[in-house]
Amino acid sequence: MIYYFTGTGNSEWAAKALAEKTNDTVQFINQDTEPTKDDIIGIVFPIYAWGVPGPVEDFLRRISIKKEAYVYAVATCGSNCGRVDDQIEKLIKRPLNAILSLSLPNNYIQGGDCDTEPTIKKKFDKAIPRLDDFAELVNNREYGAIVDRGPLPTVMTKVIHPAFLKFATSDKKFSVNDSCGGCGACVNNCPLKNITLKDGKPTWNGNCAQCTSCINRCPNKAIQYGNSKPTRIRYFFKDEYVK
Repeated sequence: MIYYFTGTGNSEWAAKALAEKTNDTVQFINQDTEPTKDDIIGIVFPIYAWGVPGPVEDFLRRISIKKEAYVYAVATCGSNCGRVDDQIEKLIKRPLNAILSLSLPNNYIQGGDCDTEPTIKKKFDKAIPRLDDFAELVNNREYGAIVDRGPLPTVMTKVIHPAFLKFATSDKKFSVNDSCGGCGACVNNCPLKNITLKDGKPTWNGNCAQCTSCINRCPNKAIQYGNSKPTRIRYFFKDEYVK
């Protein structure tokens, strides 16, 4: 089984592509996900500030893994993943057999523009063969780490990431402007079911992971975060990027 969490679709694509290459199945991680004691377990997720997202962290605390199981992780990220494997191993209380970091289009619009179309294409062109190589490693049950850790990886994962979870995952800075048509896309696409419509406008209810799905998928660019503007480039995965 391959368990995955996603906001704007990168990790969902990676999980499903990997499942095809390894003859496996996928299951989305949410608060109701019940982990199974499979012989092969994959965990696919986006990097949030050089660590695993809060919902994935909660899931990994609950998961029960057979001693003889082959366990691997795929971390999708804008550029690098820090020491996220150390974090995962601490949560699951055992070593990983393999880990891959996969640089895919940036979706963190809170910090600025997402990637442009040429950058998106370049990232997928590089990611696809890298995922192929990792799938071969998994199929052969080999040990390995194909990762880009970036500068100061230990500091990033052990210091910056906890600070992000503590101070930067609030949904209080989300707002909506008059271009909102009340379509409900933000409600339907929120992986944590954190958004409801009130008088035809989205309301955030305090259970946010900063996945950026609502702001990036809004068809009218009506949702903003803090001082962000509608002119910022949005991003979410489209099938055309991998064709």
